[in-house]
Amino acid sequence: MKRRVIIRLVWILIFAILVYTVFVIWSDFRQNLKTLRDFTWRLYPLVLAAVLVNFVVRELKWDYYRRAGGINVPRLGSFLVFFSGYSMCISPGRVGELIKPFMYKEYFGQKMSRTVPLVFCERVSDLLGMIVLAAVTLTAYMAGVQHKGGGWLSPGMIYGFLVFSAVFVAAMIWLIRQKSIMHHVGGLLSLSSRIERSLHHIRALYHATHPLLTVKNLAVTTAMAFFSWAFECWALMIILHGVGADQITFGQATFVFCMATIFGGFLFFLPGGLGGFEATMTIMLSLLGVLKFQAVSATFLVRLSTLFFGVAIGFLFILITSAKYHKPIKWDEFDKAETEIERESP
Repeated sequence: MKRRVIIRLVWILIFAILVYTVFVIWSDFRQNLKTLRDFTWRLYPLVLAAVLVNFVVRELKWDYYRRAGGINVPRLGSFLVFFSGYSMCISPGRVGELIKPFMYKEYFGQKMSRTVPLVFCERVSDLLGMIVLAAVTLTAYMAGVQHKGGGWLSPGMIYGFLVFSAVFVAAMIWLIRQKSIMHHVGGLLSLSSRIERSLHHIRALYHATHPLLTVKNLAVTTAMAFFSWAFECWALMIILHGVGADQITFGQATFVFCMATIFGGFLFFLPGGLGGFEATMTIMLSLLGVLKFQAVSATFLVRLSTLFFGVAIGFLFILITSAKYHKPIKWDEFDKAETEIERESP
């Protein structure tokens, strides 16, 4: 692995350590250690199994979009590449997920301008699945909050946020589907000499994305996202019960996980949503009456079981993929992936 990549990963890990150091200082350090020591560790395999189910169903969703986009690569190879992509899920703003289109190019000769839209569509379906999950479980969460005296957080406030998120995503998809409007916007942008140089590859990406965002594809992949993310929500509930917060229901755990992911992963462009996810989850759990040290310990365990577990699996699959195709990843070229997309564009 190239020195620049190693330095980048080291800085991200340092940032993660700082984030969790702040959480430890903010909460009761000794009580956190006791909570982790007393955690019902025999349940932990169930947590990892639930997370793996989510990973596998998301791979099936990715493959659905791959086939819809007419990307002809070996099924096993696509499976290996998808799981390799988890290695970069801690990268800022998910930019590291370009590693999947990059690996498609390196191992199967696919143009990145054709495969980058798969990343975008996958993230859109994840967001839609999260919004639907949160909407379905909002009532369960608010019942718990009101019972614990957290009346400042009104159902209308949260419903408003969910409706805004859904309308925003729907408007974005509708706009992408309107070719005449997008071509007109492209014509206006071409008046700027600085933007005009990038319009060719933007148009190429747009034409590859447009046929994927059909009503059928969005309905199927949103349903798959709804199903897959429910397993990580179940993992959070198991963890909460393991740290002593056994009053939390599946519906409440689901709503907390979805909102923390939306705030931390989709709205904040920090590495892996670090900071935003942790703060949101801790606050929302506290409104359900979960003690601070329980919330912090649960947040740490769920991140260890999802984000960092995914990164470890990703790097393992990179090694497996490199060995299978007898070709290591060229990290120096991966650093120039965005330039490669521009070069491919007509």
